[in-house]
Amino acid sequence: MSIKALRALIAIEQQGSFAAAADKLGLTQAAISQQIKQLETQLKTPLFEKVGRTMLLNHDGRIVLSRAAGIVAAYDGLADGIGSHGQFVGELRVGAVFSVQIGPLGAVLAELREAFPELSIQVYHGMSDELMARVESNELDAVLITEPLSGCGVGCWWTTLDVEPFYVVAPTCWHEPDSLSLLQKHPYIRFNPRAFAGALIDQELERAGATTNEVMQLDSLQSATTMVEQRLGITIMPLGAALYDKYKTQFRLVPFGEPQLTRRVGCYQKREHSRSQLVDVLLKSYLRCLDG
Repeated sequence: MSIKALRALIAIEQQGSFAAAADKLGLTQAAISQQIKQLETQLKTPLFEKVGRTMLLNHDGRIVLSRAAGIVAAYDGLADGIGSHGQFVGELRVGAVFSVQIGPLGAVLAELREAFPELSIQVYHGMSDELMARVESNELDAVLITEPLSGCGVGCWWTTLDVEPFYVVAPTCWHEPDSLSLLQKHPYIRFNPRAFAGALIDQELERAGATTNEVMQLDSLQSATTMVEQRLGITIMPLGAALYDKYKTQFRLVPFGEPQLTRRVGCYQKREHSRSQLVDVLLKSYLRCLDG
């Protein structure tokens, strides 16, 4: 089977149709269809099923798609790490949660690009569990996330970089004396419990016996602050130094938990991968930025 056919499969899923995948790859739709047909013949199973007028991946197709992503990533990184300067050219694929992306990451990546101008950096956003899975499937080289609640996967490891305290985030005009009073009186905007931060918040609320009036659930901290800004309710979120400085005049920030709840933010990566030296440089730069 060919790498081109695997790229076609990935493009169909990402773009949503055979026609859009053909445009993305600069091919005709007939060429894309032929590549998929050859792939199905070699695998001796259909990968798509027709639902209405749309072709969708079936169960086997989704399994193949997951494996194809790792194969293509490995193929694209075949030259990575080769030669004395090989670690510092080519592509670095990094994932990061929202608080990291708007925190030190920009300055860190700017420093990397200045030091290694031949380096191309791709940054991906997502929740911690999603980004972990992309490291484990070799789609990403490293991710900056909340510390995994269930430990590391086989062959992976964790490095703590920072500790972020949690705060109740409320409009400045709401003056209840503490976090529990705010939660009891005002509508609560809950952070998705699938996210590691969301699970930590729920555990602390249960431990404290807090009662809340949940009005909505979001999976984006940025969206949650927008809702608070509109006085739709209060939310709870971890704030590193950069976010705290940004929000301290915009919102009322009340420490959450007794003692105040915190989360560890750090790097999750494979123990052995072709970009490990470059990730080490990134982490040293990240720590320098945190130290100011």
